[in-house]
Amino acid sequence: MSSTKNFITIILILGILVFLGWYFWDILVYMLIALALSFLGKPLMNLLSRIKIKNWQFPTSLAAVITILVILTVVFLIGFFLIPVAINELSALTNIDTTSIGNEFESWLNKLDPTLRKFGFLNDNEHFSNLITSQLAEEMSKFSMSKLVDNTFSIVSGAFIGTFSVLFMTFFSLKDHGIFFRMIREWIPIRYRNNFSNILNTTGKQLSSYFIGVFVDMICVGLIEFILCLILGIPDAFLIGLIGGLLNIIPFVGPILACIAGIVISLVSLIPASPAASVLMSTMIKVIAIFCVTKMVDDFVLQPTIYGKRTHTHPLEIFIVILMAGHIGGVLAMIFAVPAYTLIRTVVKEFFGAYFSNDEQLPAEE
Repeated sequence: MSSTKNFITIILILGILVFLGWYFWDILVYMLIALALSFLGKPLMNLLSRIKIKNWQFPTSLAAVITILVILTVVFLIGFFLIPVAINELSALTNIDTTSIGNEFESWLNKLDPTLRKFGFLNDNEHFSNLITSQLAEEMSKFSMSKLVDNTFSIVSGAFIGTFSVLFMTFFSLKDHGIFFRMIREWIPIRYRNNFSNILNTTGKQLSSYFIGVFVDMICVGLIEFILCLILGIPDAFLIGLIGGLLNIIPFVGPILACIAGIVISLVSLIPASPAASVLMSTMIKVIAIFCVTKMVDDFVLQPTIYGKRTHTHPLEIFIVILMAGHIGGVLAMIFAVPAYTLIRTVVKEFFGAYFSNDEQLPAEE
């Protein structure tokens, strides 16, 4: 009876935590970012806290402020060196004659007219370019300036609130070490607090290792795409590699978006030189091949090595978890799927470890 009661209590606690995490998703994201920043700033925070001159101890509040300023300075310096390079490569795109590009694009589309008429997709008096133009015009008509202003204001205000919330939480996470976990611990029944401490120790190490792995994977993917673009002579190689590395944080969808962006950037860079259609086609094929090769290297070499060992999870397990998260919560859920799964798995093993301790050997596949 007692074990059944404990089982029901644990399930209720887990259900409440999952519901709160889902309902207050944006706040949970702010907390996770603040925790990640506090992990990064912890070494400097500890170093400043050790400073002591006679009876004067370095204030923890001041140490937290300095640590945050150092983190912001590092972010600023990274942007200071990377953004100008990206702007220089983007400046060439802004000087392109859009009219000539539109005319060239229209002529390419019209070349498809005979084939489309042959298979009955177009009438004799229709042109494929006109259909595309009318469809784009119809979609653009759905957007109004008022909606654009409202959306821009919403994005800016959301970014401001998010940034302030993250910095505010990071400050207190550094100043009062472990404040988030102590707050959660107070809401947990006393008899389960030791279990909570065990879960915290296990997941803390795995998640910090995982986030470091995400950063390393992004750098590796961006470098591979940059180097391959240089080897194959793709224009704006740095910009394509930068976008590919940044978007790689989004499972499945990110590489596709980065590939599309890479194709657009490379083709738009070549069009002012009026290259032959074969050159544009070969460039597009090269960009697609670069992203396909990088994706295979990432899936079969980088991710199993980086994520699997850091989270002690099989690649197939990670793949299924990400698919389920995408089905439930979209792209944002896919980004945080592995950390959330790591936490849930640790909780289950902590409370129900006795049910999984005696693993039976599965029969080998024939």
